[in-house]
Amino acid sequence: MKERFTLRIKQYLLNRIIDEAAEQRLTKHTFFERLKGDCVQVMGIEVLENPVTHPEQRIAQAFNERRRIAFDLARTLLLIRSVNVPTVIPSNDPGGDSHVWVSVCKATKVGRVYRRLPAFLQLWLLGLVLTGRKFASTLQRFKWVMGGVSFAVLSAKVWHSGLIDKTWIGISAAAGIFSVWLLSLWK
Repeated sequence: MKERFTLRIKQYLLNRIIDEAAEQRLTKHTFFERLKGDCVQVMGIEVLENPVTHPEQRIAQAFNERRRIAFDLARTLLLIRSVNVPTVIPSNDPGGDSHVWVSVCKATKVGRVYRRLPAFLQLWLLGLVLTGRKFASTLQRFKWVMGGVSFAVLSAKVWHSGLIDKTWIGISAAAGIFSVWLLSLWK
């Protein structure tokens, strides 16, 4: 079994999702079924329909998780999008055909361009985007620390210049912390 969800597996799944979306056979509810036949390429082994033992269940769960992550990634990167298309459902009753709108996923222009790129460019682009997202989430997680350090450096610089008294720096810090606290309650 392939233990790691590598960049190549993500690339393979994204390409499959774009192909299925280009044919308009993919919806947000049927992508699990449409990508079921790709278990050997994604997991390295065959995934059972009804897993019984714990290792089989773990493999099936990992396969489902990888498919869901790849579908969410394709939507996040705007490689596919959901559109409503008119569909006629035939009926045996005379004149009883049903006209309904069905939501299907369609490949975007970005998705079609991505699909036409050579494999090494797809991998490079995917790695760059995923690294950028990881970097942005790390910055988001440590924004308080970075804000505190920035404030401390600015305060020290202003204090040493002699323009502002340390009391005003303390009042400014307290007001900033209080306003951020109020904003966090508002959320």
